[in-house]
Amino acid sequence: MKKNNLSKLEHIKKQLKLAKKTVIKVGVPADVGVYKNGQTIAEVGTYQEYGLGVPRRSFLRMPFKVKEKEIKKVLKIGYKSVLKGSDTIVTLNKIGIVVQNIVKDAFKTSGYGTWKPLKKSTIKEKKSSKILIDTGRLVQSVTFWVVKDD
Repeated sequence: MKKNNLSKLEHIKKQLKLAKKTVIKVGVPADVGVYKNGQTIAEVGTYQEYGLGVPRRSFLRMPFKVKEKEIKKVLKIGYKSVLKGSDTIVTLNKIGIVVQNIVKDAFKTSGYGTWKPLKKSTIKEKKSSKILIDTGRLVQSVTFWVVKDD
């Protein structure tokens, strides 16, 4: 019985050490693709996120702020899971999926109601009132990855 408890503690210690060195990144990978006009999807995302030459429509930082309590709750559940013996990488991947979906939901909700509406001329030009969605490639490119942060 003592050996079993000791091995559980060693497993938890190993998983917590791994958690300390591992991060979840959420965003648009630099090499995800290119639009027909030659701009990368990551460039377009950067322009929108920071308002570079276009109205700022943050789809990364803003959702983290708006949904901060929800994200903290998911992180707390995840860490409790690791303390009970769950695998750190599996747990971080579950958290990554939740946060990725929070970011993607920003596109469905006009930035959780924070984005300025499109101008009538823009709606007429793109034939849609959906903000940040023309081809859908930007929102489809949002992903997460779990990496060691050495």
